[in-house]
Amino acid sequence: MYVPRSLYPIGIVALALALNACGPGNGNLASVDETGDETASLVDPGTGNAADDSESTNTESGSTPTETASAQKLLLNQAMSVRYESNNILENKAELPAGTQIEVPQDYQTKNLDYRDSNGKIVRSSTGFIHPIKIVSVPTASASQFPQSKIDALNKTSGGLFIFASIVGNLQGVEGNFAVVTPAAAGAGFLTNYNTSGKPKFSYTTSSTKRFPKINKGVDPASLSSADRAKWTAIYNELKKAVNRTLETPKSYLMIDSATAKQASLDYESNGKIALNGAWSIAVQQTAVRHGFSNVPCAEFQSELVREAYQRAGYRVSDDFNSTKGNKLIWSSTAAVVNFSMALYKAGWIAWDGTKYKPMTGAILMNGSGISPGHTYISGSDDGMIIVDNGAPQGRDLRKTSQSIIEMMFQTGVFFLPPGINPPTW
Repeated sequence: MYVPRSLYPIGIVALALALNACGPGNGNLASVDETGDETASLVDPGTGNAADDSESTNTESGSTPTETASAQKLLLNQAMSVRYESNNILENKAELPAGTQIEVPQDYQTKNLDYRDSNGKIVRSSTGFIHPIKIVSVPTASASQFPQSKIDALNKTSGGLFIFASIVGNLQGVEGNFAVVTPAAAGAGFLTNYNTSGKPKFSYTTSSTKRFPKINKGVDPASLSSADRAKWTAIYNELKKAVNRTLETPKSYLMIDSATAKQASLDYESNGKIALNGAWSIAVQQTAVRHGFSNVPCAEFQSELVREAYQRAGYRVSDDFNSTKGNKLIWSSTAAVVNFSMALYKAGWIAWDGTKYKPMTGAILMNGSGISPGHTYISGSDDGMIIVDNGAPQGRDLRKTSQSIIEMMFQTGVFFLPPGINPPTW
């Protein structure tokens, strides 16, 4: 995750400014920037049409997409840009008006490529972009700007079209279960960084040991009191239930309706009340959006997962994360990966070296040694090859993730588990 500038150490601000320097423009800059609260409405799958066909142009030509069992159609609830990939940067292709109908395949991918914003600056996002999408229709009022010939041309864009992944919540919905993530064949990008078993080929042992001197110092469960053993086991089990992608898992752990999520976000900040579910909706679509770090909400998402695991297990998160320890679990501190990783360590969670130990399902993973800029995510399988993060709450198989994305975001150097939950060695 690339944290907001207000949360960077000063030296990193300078680096971020250099990275964000304007590059050569493509003459087609977006006029609006994504804010993280963009949404879309599912089109009735029974008819394959928008709720109000009179508001959309017809797209019946043979070159436009048709409704299939492997695709979903959505109506954009606000104007959004579609982008294309050029030299590993997402450039603006067109700005679609509110009411545009798009088609997204069931097996869509999320990519975390840098993109150019409305000022021409290169921006990084841990939320990422969904692709490939196709434009089905635009509102009647915009038909003159988007004739069928233009829609057809856009849909033929080399490499496909990308759209900001904030709409993933609408794709997934709040009902039912997340599907099992079927293990993919290991791709070249994965095998450059990991063995087929999932064991890393890279190492952050030196930097991780420097940050966390007690790394790999597991706690024998038998040495814990029965109360502590019950506590940590219960909290870990709740984390595991929410993110296990080797089983069908209720979406409600991560997804709830927008109004409920907003109230839960406000409640925690005003009176410390913690929700029992909806971690992704609360953290990614509400807290991060309200406080201006919607592109980089990974640590806040993981923080909310931890808070809710404590709450469901029946324990107070403030017992382990508080001002006295200097690790209060709230966005103003722990939205920065460097602070979130240290907050876990100060709370007594055990740091483990990813080159020596397997990140069990429910382990909180850190790119590198858990510093900022960086990324944090959670293991959705017992070998860490399937992960859940703010850009892929449904689960992401690293075996089919590109080398550049893995090296930017998913090199698991250190991970955390509660005391007494000891991972196996590779």
